[in-house]
Amino acid sequence: MTSLENEHSSSSDHRRPVGCCNPVKKSGPVSMDHVLSALGETKEERESRIRGLFNFFDTSNAGYLDSAQIEVGLSALQIPADYKYAKELIRVCDANRDGRVDYLEFRRYMDDKELELYRIFQAIDVEHNGCILPEELYDALVKAGIELNDDELASFVERVDKDNNGIITFEEWRDFLLLYPHEATIENIYQYWERVSLVDIGEQAVIPAGISKHVHASKYLIAGGVAGAASRTATAPLDRLKVLLQVQTSNASIGPAIKSIWKEGGILSFFRGNGLNVVKVAPESAIKFYTYEMFKDFIGGGDKDDIGTSGRLLAGGMAGAVAQTAIYPMDLVKTRLQTHVCDGGKVPSLGKLSKDIWVHEGPRAFYKGIIPSLLGIIPYAGIDLAVYETLKEMSKTYIFLDSVSGALGATCVYPLQVVRTRMQANRPGRAGAYNGMSDVFMKTYKNEGARGFYKGLFPNLLKVVPAASITYMVYEAMKKTLDLE
Repeated sequence: MTSLENEHSSSSDHRRPVGCCNPVKKSGPVSMDHVLSALGETKEERESRIRGLFNFFDTSNAGYLDSAQIEVGLSALQIPADYKYAKELIRVCDANRDGRVDYLEFRRYMDDKELELYRIFQAIDVEHNGCILPEELYDALVKAGIELNDDELASFVERVDKDNNGIITFEEWRDFLLLYPHEATIENIYQYWERVSLVDIGEQAVIPAGISKHVHASKYLIAGGVAGAASRTATAPLDRLKVLLQVQTSNASIGPAIKSIWKEGGILSFFRGNGLNVVKVAPESAIKFYTYEMFKDFIGGGDKDDIGTSGRLLAGGMAGAVAQTAIYPMDLVKTRLQTHVCDGGKVPSLGKLSKDIWVHEGPRAFYKGIIPSLLGIIPYAGIDLAVYETLKEMSKTYIFLDSVSGALGATCVYPLQVVRTRMQANRPGRAGAYNGMSDVFMKTYKNEGARGFYKGLFPNLLKVVPAASITYMVYEAMKKTLDLE
């Protein structure tokens, strides 16, 4: 256990009923004596604690800290952070601007930060009993324009409350926020808590807890949309390779498929259909975002605060189904673009391809494969959530959790993806055409065996880590650009 997470030997005091918390009287300006009193520390004990934390980061005993050391230390403390976050912490601590932080600079930061955290702790602790009650935290968030339901509030408190007694002491408050380099306003603190929530704007977008009622909801949609667009563009070659392998009924292998794509038109061929993939990110996220709230309200009979995990899973699955149905024609056209066999090196325009589908196959053709697509939504979300929760205590980083849970979820429902893609690419009147979903299942199993349902799985899994990493990094960068950080 690190210095940051050490609990005092008097932790049993923290487990007393709420009314027995040590009272705190607000009298004049806040000083370090007030902080020491709230923590039950002497000056010597505090000095030893800060020195221990500095040494924890300074693993090489260099006598100073740099961004790399900070990043490694934050990861070991299970604080979601990237190199940019570590650089920001260094920047705030580095008083003489030499690019590194010595102990005196580190201690000066600790002095300022603990005083800052104590001031806002006092402001939230309206009963002045030395601890923050859930209802006090809720009131402070509402005043800042942020409304959470009971489950979200409980999750917030649980993340800060180390001894799980339902209240937040100043020691727990300090440990949670001590290494947060930005100003400790209630809105910033809420956004910092969101860093540990799952954020994924990918093929199976997950709505972060609490964002739906945030005053900056539209900005979060923009940030998520840009992050999703960047992630999909970066992994577009793997996506096209996956789709081509999925529709191949003969022996499919990665090498020949890559050569075939390259032969069509070089590097640009690997990005065919990505424009539509990017365009559909924003409406898909927005529709899912708002219908999620509607379904929560419906499932809870007007009380969306008490629908439980199964209710949220059902609401999320239904919202995903609505969003996917709304944008599905774009998904089908994208698949047709990616699987179209070029005639003399020419790729049909989006308008011509859409018109041809409408004229020759009818409007219903734009929804080919939607049933297996919808069938995969709730099991995917359920597997993803279950694996994420199982690994939560074992993992140190968000990206690891997101990657593993996403990969296992995608693998389990992958046969449905193959069926969907084959139905989307199916053109009536051509050799090997399918007559519906059951026909795809039967012909695939008969001609290719069980392995046929997993064609393209490898490039699909290769997408997981870079997609999660890029989404996370761009999302955080966009939050900073949009003043959400």
